[in-house]
Amino acid sequence: MDVFKVLPQNFFSLLNSKNQEIYVRCVLAVYKTYEQGSILGMDKSIAQQAIIDELEHVIDEIELEEIESTTSTREKANAILRRMEDCEWIDVDINNDYVEILNFRDYAITIIQALKNISQDSFYGYDDETHEFRGYIYTVYTLLQNEQAEYAMVVDQVYRNTIAFVREIRKLDSRLKFYIKSIIDNSEIKDLIGLLMNYKVELVDQAYSRLKTSDNVNKYKLAIIKKLEEYQQNPVIIDIISQEYLLSSNNNMTLARVKANKKIDDMIDIYNSLSFIIDEIDRKNKIYVNSTIAKIKFLLNDDQNVIGKLNTILRFTSDNIKKYKTEQALKTIAPLVNLKTHNVINNNSLYTPRGAYDHADAQFLLENDITPSNALQEAFYKEFETNYSEEVIKKYLQAMFKKQSIIKASDLVKEDISDETIMRLLYILVYADDDMNYYIRPLDSQIHHKRFKLNDFQIVRGQKK
Repeated sequence: MDVFKVLPQNFFSLLNSKNQEIYVRCVLAVYKTYEQGSILGMDKSIAQQAIIDELEHVIDEIELEEIESTTSTREKANAILRRMEDCEWIDVDINNDYVEILNFRDYAITIIQALKNISQDSFYGYDDETHEFRGYIYTVYTLLQNEQAEYAMVVDQVYRNTIAFVREIRKLDSRLKFYIKSIIDNSEIKDLIGLLMNYKVELVDQAYSRLKTSDNVNKYKLAIIKKLEEYQQNPVIIDIISQEYLLSSNNNMTLARVKANKKIDDMIDIYNSLSFIIDEIDRKNKIYVNSTIAKIKFLLNDDQNVIGKLNTILRFTSDNIKKYKTEQALKTIAPLVNLKTHNVINNNSLYTPRGAYDHADAQFLLENDITPSNALQEAFYKEFETNYSEEVIKKYLQAMFKKQSIIKASDLVKEDISDETIMRLLYILVYADDDMNYYIRPLDSQIHHKRFKLNDFQIVRGQKK
């Protein structure tokens, strides 16, 4: 079906106007109230009040195309509702009691759900809607464990929940790629620290940690695969499932069986590949955290003098020489000190015939194990493990928690703050979870330091409530 035969012509104009942000916030505010009301719709006056409440949180003066900026908030709310009705997001009917009743169009509900899902705002006040890994897998497990004769319905429901689970994994993977790319796109300490905090709160706490701990799907994986294989090996069950696909297979039973087997095969393949998928997510998580901290450390040290930088290189070389790897060490640092020579034509040589010449080496990056970046990187990571391991950070926090159970990052960031304290703050963000017995609570305020800015946060002792 053509999507534009379902959606009205001016439907998206609401999202493509000068006030698109305001319209979206108001639509979501009305929809939240709408979901909590009667199945048969909501009083239009309630929707109007929901918009008024939302406008008071946005800005004082809103210039809507339909009304003057000097009008009251109630008139602005009415104008927004009229616009929503003109764009056919909502219907407004009058019931037997002459009360205006508002309902959302069916396609508008689908679009609103999508807008709500992609929004980074914790609009509904709880985070459990973001990544339902265990919810999907547990539903699959429960459906397959129950004894029933509705095999076709069970397989369809299992397939839908499996695909929904895959969709959540893909969303998590996509966000990981976004954060990894952000390392290259940002060169300011404040931006990198801000992204690291968002990564911790948005992705790690809500998705990654749960996937590895409470929402770990491995406890159900083997039982699910075993049950699906039992279905596939039972010709009676396959025939029952195939009956469901007869209509879409032109009453061809052979083709229907092929479709039934393929659907089960696809699900078995997905569950068999879970270990690889989780390992890949682990790898990307380590890449982001390690690369971000390494870049922040580099930026913190970027204002050091040349002697400090040379000391780092010499220390690396000395450590390798002690390990009887002198030749390898010299080969590693050679690109840092070798200068390319260039011949310059003088006035006396302009008439000299051109002879053989060498091409200059192309300047491009190669993924090579002997590059200075890769070689020094390992040394830096060893330093992190020694000075900022989980055990070191845990002891550091335990000492502070003896005085108070909540520590604000802004209390630690003094004007004369050392690089070591900044690095500890970063690792406090990275390590926060139930095992370490503390968690991070973001704050609305900002920390303004002469070297960087970042959003303030609290380090709270104990389990998250």
